Amino acid sequence: MTYISSKNHSLSNRYNFVLVILISLVFSVTQSPYSFGANPPSAPQYVEPMSDTNQVAITWDPPSSNGGEALLTYTARIWSLPPPTTSAVLASCTTTQLGCIVSGLTSGTVYYVDVIASNSAGPGAPSASRSISPGAAGKPPSAVTATSDAKGLITVKWMPLTSAGTGTFAWYRAEVFTESEIGIGSYSGYCTSGAITDSSCLIGGLKLGATYYVQVRTYTSLGSGFPSFPRVKIIAGTPAAPSATPSPTKTLPSSTASPQESSSPSQSNSSKATPIATGKAISSSPPQSVKVVALSKALRVSWSPPKYTGGLKILGYRVQAFGAGYDVLMHECRTSAKVLTCTLKNLGPKQVYQGAVYVVFAGKESQGSKGFRVITKS
Repeated sequence: MTYISSKNHSLSNRYNFVLVILISLVFSVTQSPYSFGANPPSAPQYVEPMSDTNQVAITWDPPSSNGGEALLTYTARIWSLPPPTTSAVLASCTTTQLGCIVSGLTSGTVYYVDVIASNSAGPGAPSASRSISPGAAGKPPSAVTATSDAKGLITVKWMPLTSAGTGTFAWYRAEVFTESEIGIGSYSGYCTSGAITDSSCLIGGLKLGATYYVQVRTYTSLGSGFPSFPRVKIIAGTPAAPSATPSPTKTLPSSTASPQESSSPSQSNSSKATPIATGKAISSSPPQSVKVVALSKALRVSWSPPKYTGGLKILGYRVQAFGAGYDVLMHECRTSAKVLTCTLKNLGPKQVYQGAVYVVFAGKESQGSKGFRVITKS
C-alpha cells in the first residue's frame, strides 16, 4: 500500500485547483461571443432625429472611442418616455452605417430617441436621448440646386415651403457632405436661412477641386424634417450649371428594423462646418482662432480679428448659434469692434449648439468663421 503525506497531498490539490481554473478561463474566452480584453465603445455623438409622416430617420456621428475594437453595429431605439426608463423600447433599427429609419410610428406623438454602438465586447453606453414628433416638421425642401464660383463659394437654392407642418418655422439648413448617401460620409459645411420665404444661402470654407453633396432640411419648433433627397453633387471651385433635385424620397442606408427592443472611431468632423451669413458677403477674411467654453446653459465665445477687411471699417462682431435638439431657435450675441468675446445665454442644458462668428460692417457681414459645435453644461 502506498501512502501520500498530507503535505504532498495538499500540493497536489492546489495544482489541480489552479489547472481547473485555467481551463475554465480558456474555455470561457474561446466560447464567449465578445472579445476578451476589449471594452465596449463609448456613446455615439450628435444624434439627429428627423421626422416624416409616421416615421423618423436618425443619424449620428461615431463614438469618440471604439473600445479598442472595430465597431460592428449601431442600434437606434425609440421610447415613449425619456430614458433611462423602465418602459419597453417601442421600436428600433440596427445598421452598420450612421443612420437608419424607424417606421410605424404615430404622427403628432412625441417620442424619444437614443443610439447605442456595439463592438466585439458588447453594446456600449447609450447616447443622450433626443425628442422628435413624426410628421411635425413639414416636407423636405424641393428643387434643390447647387453651384460654385471659382473660389469655392457654393450657392444652394431650393423651393420655399408653403407650410412648416404643425410646428413653427425656425429656418432652412443646407448641408454639405463628402458622400451621396444619407448616413455615410463626413459632414463638411452648412449655411442657414431664417425666413420661410427664403430660397438660398451660401456655403464656404470647402476644399477647391473636392467633390461634395448637398442636402437641405427644414427646422421647426418641433425639430428637423427629412432632408431633400437625393443629394446634389457639386465640385467646389468649378462653376457649372445647377442640377435640379428630383422629388424627395425617404431613403437611408439599409438597416434591420424591429418593432421591439434590440440589444447597440473617430471624432466627429462637424468642427469643419462653416456657415455663411445669408446677407451679402464681402471681401473680408472671417474672424480667427474661435474658442468656445461650455457653461451652464450658456456658451462663452472668443475670437481674434480677421487678417484683412478689404479696406472697410469694422463696426462689431456677431456670434450666431442654433440648437440641434429640442431648442431649435437661433441664438446670437453682438459686440463692438474692440470687444472680442461674448456669451450666448438662455440656452438649453446638455444641448448641442452649432455656430460661427461674423465680422459686421456697414450693412454687410464677412464670411463666417470656422464653425463650432459644443454641448452646454447642465
